[in-house]
Amino acid sequence: MSPRSILLVAVPQARFLDLVGPMEVFNTANDLLVHRGKAPAYTLELAGFGAHVTTAAGVRVVTTPVARCAPPHTLMIGGKLALGVADPLTSRQLEALRPLAVGAKRVTSVCAGAFVLGQLGLLAGRRCTTHWMVARELQRLYPDAIVAEDALYVDEDPVYTAAGMTAGVDLALYLLERDHGPALALAVARLMVVFLHRPGGQSQFSAALTLRANADDRLRSLVARVLEAPAEDHSVEAMAATVGMSARHFARVFQKQLGKPPATFVREARLDAARRALEVSDHGLAQVAADTGFGTEETLRRVFHQSLGTTPAAYRQRFHRGSAAR
Repeated sequence: MSPRSILLVAVPQARFLDLVGPMEVFNTANDLLVHRGKAPAYTLELAGFGAHVTTAAGVRVVTTPVARCAPPHTLMIGGKLALGVADPLTSRQLEALRPLAVGAKRVTSVCAGAFVLGQLGLLAGRRCTTHWMVARELQRLYPDAIVAEDALYVDEDPVYTAAGMTAGVDLALYLLERDHGPALALAVARLMVVFLHRPGGQSQFSAALTLRANADDRLRSLVARVLEAPAEDHSVEAMAATVGMSARHFARVFQKQLGKPPATFVREARLDAARRALEVSDHGLAQVAADTGFGTEETLRRVFHQSLGTTPAAYRQRFHRGSAAR
């Protein structure tokens, strides 16, 4: 099978990680295959709207001008994201890029690259995602798109979109697994010391990052308590009583100030605690389940499968502090 061509297009001031993260996934796959005596799976090329591009980090990268590129198998676009603003392409840039998008088998974006897909007319009627800071702006500009604000990545074959930063790595691993199966994708993830693979629907935030600046002091204290003691009774009724509200009013206030239902937050906090326990302790799964509020191993396994697409045992094998020595 001939290698699939991947063309990453960097707009001026693109986030460096949005480019090199996915590129390293495919490059590492090539390295592994060559090491095994096989042919590389991909050809990689970085393109821009000139002979070089300066990223948001100030790194100047040599690029092939888009106008000189042939349509690839997979087109990946990383957009500019600065203080919540995603700059559109000029009409000249857009017309240079359009033939590549039309001729590609897959068109993908990372972070604010989704705005470029919107300009190309590729988001209408499709689910998509982007960095959480600009998700609502994407929806406003492209009302025919179905923006999943909190998703890591979205598969709407042949269009794929990823949230910002490390979510580009998640999307690249997902594409690698589709192309060459889970074994190679797993090997790449292990070499890159990342998790294979976070489900696309997983939240862009951990529970500890949920608290918003406008949350009142009572909710701040309550959230801190949930994070510190996940095994305690954190039912809606118990939490409402703690802050002196009715259960219904508490649920509304919590949703408004933290952006998610109380039960969802508690579940995420317990999942984060269970992950940490599996990473740093040697406690059995029953003990981990009890200590983190899940109660039983069965519940712990179910939540891991639903949220992370893996088992607690597999997660521990990958990320336990002693894994590197085994």
